[in-house]
Amino acid sequence: MIVGMRLGTVLSPLCGKALVWLLAGVALISTSAILVTLSGSPPTVSAFYRNAFAAVLWLPVLFVGARRGNPHPVFRYGRKTWGMLVLLGFFFAVDLWAWHRSIFALGAGPATLVGNFQVFFVALLGAALFHERLGRYYWPGTLLALAGIAMLTLPRGFGGEVAWGLLMGLLTALTFGAFLLVMKVIMREEIALSALLFWVAFLSVGFLFVPAVLEGHNPLAEPWEALGWLFLHAFLSSVVGWWLIAAGMRRLPVWLTSTLILLQPVLTTAQGWVILDQTIGAIQIIGIAVTLGGIRLAVLPSPIGEKERGRPAIPIE
Repeated sequence: MIVGMRLGTVLSPLCGKALVWLLAGVALISTSAILVTLSGSPPTVSAFYRNAFAAVLWLPVLFVGARRGNPHPVFRYGRKTWGMLVLLGFFFAVDLWAWHRSIFALGAGPATLVGNFQVFFVALLGAALFHERLGRYYWPGTLLALAGIAMLTLPRGFGGEVAWGLLMGLLTALTFGAFLLVMKVIMREEIALSALLFWVAFLSVGFLFVPAVLEGHNPLAEPWEALGWLFLHAFLSSVVGWWLIAAGMRRLPVWLTSTLILLQPVLTTAQGWVILDQTIGAIQIIGIAVTLGGIRLAVLPSPIGEKERGRPAIPIE
């Protein structure tokens, strides 16, 4: 992608590689909506299985790491680390739950737009907590990208419960932004990425099981075909996709991670056109171009601070 290639030239080679990992991860998690649609499962049930399968897939990775003498423990953490792991599982579960409520109440397009307001929360808190320097044109670029997402998604129409949908959309944005910020903090602890993502998936399962049952669904009664799509969803998105994103996050500012995740609705739209034969109108095509232009503008580096931004973080396992 032009965004990744251009930005990689102004960061250190180490950060340029991390940027490639991040963009590859965003491409993989953008398959989520397509695979959930193909599964036909209820929203909370699909989120439950996405995390349950991901936890199972991470187990052999943890086992092999332990057999090879991985210095990072899987269970022996301090209270601070355990607290952050529980927060990550909770924020991720609430994000998925609220996101689907917002889709049903507001419509898929507006819910996508409101959910991506996370870029504002992450940028402000990232600058305050981690002293990160935003891109030179971050704010106008981000607003332009969101305008493009609006053009891409709003033609799909609004649902009938706008107030409730907006509330759920903002809850989605807040919890996803909090998830990214807590993940950035916990990466400073002695924890392997595989163990981190295992615990996020495992704890999210616990938080999602109760609402799935209360909504009248039995997660254990899903047909095999649906489970096959959800297994693929877990592998591509929760395992490989989020490992690549987390690996990139270790060496990149959290605001940059948050901004590049805005590519997700663009990629999902393209996949829907190719895989599900969904139509794309002229306004949506323009929206894709405007979104990409806004992201490109938002990630332009500041005239100073590249040296600090290119400083390597702790090595990836």
